[in-house]
Formats: sequence, structure tokens, C-alpha cells
Amino acid sequence: MLGFRSIRWRIAVPFCLFTAAVLAGVYAFSLSQFRQFHIDQFRSRLTADALLLSGNSRLNEGLAGSLWQAGDIELTGLVRAWADQLDARVTVVLADGAVLADSQADPSNMAGQSEQPEIREALAEGTGYSVRASRASGSETLYAAAAVTPGETGRAGTDSSPQAEPLGVLRLSVPGSEIEDALDPLKRALLVVTLLALVAGVGTALVVSEMTARPFKRLVHVAARLAQGELEARIEPKGPDEAGQLARAFNRMRDRLESQVASVSRERERLISVLNNLVDGVFILDDEGRIRLFNPVAARMVGLDSKASADSRSLRGQPLAQIVRDHRIVETWQDCMQDGKQAESIFQRENRTMRVIALPFVAGGSGAYIVLLQDMTELHRLERVRRDFVSNISHELRTPLASLQALTETLRDGALDDPAAAPRFLDRVETEVDALVQMVRELLELSRIESGQVPFRFQPVPVSETVLTPVERLQPLAARSGINLIVDLPPRLPYVYADAQRIHQVVTNLVHNALKFSSAGGAVRVSAAAEAGGSHVTVSINDTGIGVPAEDTDRIFERFFKTDRARASLGTGLGLAIAKHIVQAHSGRIWVDSTELRGSTFSFTLPVAPDH
Repeated sequence: MLGFRSIRWRIAVPFCLFTAAVLAGVYAFSLSQFRQFHIDQFRSRLTADALLLSGNSRLNEGLAGSLWQAGDIELTGLVRAWADQLDARVTVVLADGAVLADSQADPSNMAGQSEQPEIREALAEGTGYSVRASRASGSETLYAAAAVTPGETGRAGTDSSPQAEPLGVLRLSVPGSEIEDALDPLKRALLVVTLLALVAGVGTALVVSEMTARPFKRLVHVAARLAQGELEARIEPKGPDEAGQLARAFNRMRDRLESQVASVSRERERLISVLNNLVDGVFILDDEGRIRLFNPVAARMVGLDSKASADSRSLRGQPLAQIVRDHRIVETWQDCMQDGKQAESIFQRENRTMRVIALPFVAGGSGAYIVLLQDMTELHRLERVRRDFVSNISHELRTPLASLQALTETLRDGALDDPAAAPRFLDRVETEVDALVQMVRELLELSRIESGQVPFRFQPVPVSETVLTPVERLQPLAARSGINLIVDLPPRLPYVYADAQRIHQVVTNLVHNALKFSSAGGAVRVSAAAEAGGSHVTVSINDTGIGVPAEDTDRIFERFFKTDRARASLGTGLGLAIAKHIVQAHSGRIWVDSTELRGSTFSFTLPVAPDH
């Protein structure tokens, strides 16, 4: 059915119908003209024959002398002889309408002939003609009549009016079927010609419609390819006619479409790139809450597996509530949708602090929504660290400042004039001031390391050089504390790429802490080992001290942080923070493995020097 709706058939079918209608009209008109021509020929012939016979002397004399009566044998024979010669029906009618003889019927059954049009016309004008249905056969018949006038013989071919009252009328008739029989060969020939013309017209219509539809077929084919994404498809224009103009216009449209698609693709790629590189999760929803775009961070934050998040097309069009499965996120979006303005919420999700921001915007003429998912865990941790830092530094400063204040007041109250007490109080003041200076110095150094202002002199050095020097310096402290300080370095360790002086500072801090929190009779072991991949060397300091509580292992490297057991000890609480930043500056990492009351192992990595 679709084929008959094509432009080819829409051109060909009306043209064929029009051609058929025209040819049918021509056929009918031609047939009617030929039929009329034959009728005229029959009329002329019958009229001429009727005039010829009406002048027959025997007929004239018989009618003039009233020699014949209706059904006369002589007259009947004469009429039948004429009928055989002319192949027509012959009838002799008196002026009063009585039938004297007929070549086919009994005259007594033919009353009322004076009412026939051809009889009246012949009596009035000499000849008459009519085409009507015969009373005898009921079929169409052609009649021609000529008046029989006394004294006029041999007037064949004359149409002169009678000079005397006519004696009667001689009528010839031929059935209409003879005309149809005569027209049959002509009908067949005309029908054949008409059908050939129709076939030629239909063929021409099909050819013309095909030639007209061909450019449109190519256009439809190329348009279908464009719809499938084949933007390189083009149509070759042929000729300056409308089809060629349409092809050129289509190609211009294709070029603009390709340019626009490329522009949209670039914009979409930029959008996807921006979304994929955002640290926050983003869901873009339509006005009904169905997902249109999202980034991998959003998929990860709502707990989708990596396969589902990678195949973003499988999630597009899905309702947000069905994907995130968290009523707090959905409720935030619903609040935004109902109020038409930004909505926000913060809550805990799987030990993480999540912030959800939903805001409306207009996209493509319809409403849409952006749902941002922000992981606030690190920010909250930093905020906690900031508070703890303020609290810790306040605590660390409170003790020496309170001591200085008390010592100052004591000296002012008279201890300064006491030769025995004054030096002791001044020594205490000096000790507290040294502690404050040390704290400030370490804070400044830590700040410079974090900001990258401390110059590092990286060079290939042996691992032993980074470890042995600080261990040797701390051997006397270990001996006084009754702790066995052991160095275990395997042979043929690769060189590390490091600043030896800074690593001395790290090892000194870690070993000093290990000695400080270990009891007499314990041991502190310093060891090193190359990692399996060969890219780093791990240095470890193991002790048998009090250990680090499990809940404090993640915070042990924060500024001023001290465990509950370490608060009573001396120190600023900045040593591990400084060690951490020095190791990170070497592209390494530092961590602790500890079992409370059984000891700790502090480890850090250093990169292996190139070509070593």
C-alpha cells in the first residue's frame, strides 16, 4: 500500500486515468460520428431508392386507376421483388393511410400508417425520413418514403415537390442492426487504436513519473542515511530544473546540519568532559525527575556498580528515585521541584558526610533540575583538624605561658632579691622560653615545608647513610633508657633518591619517639627492605612500647595530636606532622601499624634512585 502512495503513482495514476477518460471520450465521439455518417449514408440511399421506385409506371398506373386493393397479389409480388433487390422492406401506403402491400407483413394488420412521421412528411414535401422503433419488431428502424404522384415517372434522383396531389407513398425501411453490423469492423479497429493509444499513454505516464520520482527517491534514500547518522551522505544534483535545485538545497541543508551536529557534539563532549572531571556528583533531570545526564562520581556516590555507571545509556530515562534509592536525596529534589528554588540537605551516608544541592533551570524550553552530590567528609575532617589544632596549640601554649606568668610573679614578689632562689627561677623561665621557641621553630618549619618553600637537595644516597647517622646520635639515649637499639639493613639495597639531611630528621623523630614510649629492657629495631616492584625502599622503625590506640592511628600524623598516654610526655606534637610532609615531599608515604600495649611499627617509603 505504501508503494501506491509514492510520488510516482501519485503522478502516474491521475495521468493514466485522465488519458483513459480522454481516449474513452474520443472513442465514444468517433463512434457516434461514424454511426451518424452511416445513418446518413443509409438515409441517402433509401431516399434515392424510394424516389426511384415511386416513379415506377406500373405502380403509378395502378394507384391512379385504383386497380389494386389491399393485399393484391400482383402488387405484393412486385413489392417483394423490389425488397429482394434492395435488401430492404418495401411498403406501399395510400394517401389516406391504408396499406396496399408490404414485403414482410400482412397489410390488414398495419392500420394507422398515416400517423407515421415519414408518411406525413412524404405526403407534404415529397420525401420523408425517420428513425424510430418498428411496431412489428420493436427494434430501431430507419424509414425513407417518397410520394407517388400521377403522371410522373422516371424521376430518380429528383427532390422536386409534387405538382399534384399524391396518390400514395412508397416506403423503404432497414433495421438499425444493419448499421451496427456495418459498424462492427470499424468499432474493432477503433477499439484497437484506442487501446494502443491507452497503452502508449500509460507507458509514457509511467516513464515520466519514474523520471520525475527518481530524484525524490534518491533524496529519500540520502535523507534516510542522514537519519541513521551517516552525515557524509550527499545527493548529486543533475540539471538546472526543480529537482536539481532541490538537490542543491538539500546538500546545503546537509552541510548546515553536519556543522550543527558537529557543534552540538563538541558542546556535548565538553559537557561530558566537564561532568566526568568534576569532583562532585551531578545528576541532570528532566521536569519529571528522569535522568538525562550524570557523571561517574554521582554513580559511585549513590552506590552503583562500575558496569552500570560506565553504561550511562542504560540509566538514562530512569527515575531518580529508582536509581539512587535514598529518600533524602529524592526529598531534596522534590523540595526544589515544589518550591521552584534551590534546596539543600546534609546527612551521613555510609560513614561519609554528603551534601545534596538541587536547583532548577530551563533546558530546551522546558524545566529541568541539577542535583549535586558533594562529599563533605574531608572538609568536615579538615574542620575537625582545625578545631583540634586550635585546641591543641592553645593547650600546648597554656602550660609554658602559665609557668612563665607564675615565675614572673614569684620573681616580682621578692624571689628576684633572693640570691639562692633567683637563679633557679631564671633557669625555669629559660626552659619555658626554649620550649616556646622550639614550638614556634617547628611550626614555621612545618609551614615552610607545606608551602614548598623549603629547598630539598635530592640526590642518590645509600639507605645506610639516611639511617645510621641519626641512630648513632640516639645510641646514648637508648643506653641510658636501657633499650636495645638495633639496625638491620640487608646488603645490596638500592640507592634512594632523597635529601639525606631531611630523612635524618624523619628517622631521628621516629626513633626518638620509639625510645620515649618504650620501657627499659625493650628493643627498637630499624630495618629497610626493597619493595617487590623495585621502585621504592621501605624503612621501618619497630618498638615494643605502649603502642597507638586503633582509633588514633588515622590522626597520629596531625599537628599537635597526642594520644592520651602521650599527653604527659614532653614534646610539641609536631614531629610526626613534619616527618609526614618530608616523606610526601619525597613522593613517598608514611604509616603506622600498631597493637596497643605491644608496640608499634612506623614505616615510610623512599623512591629508588634512577640507574641504581
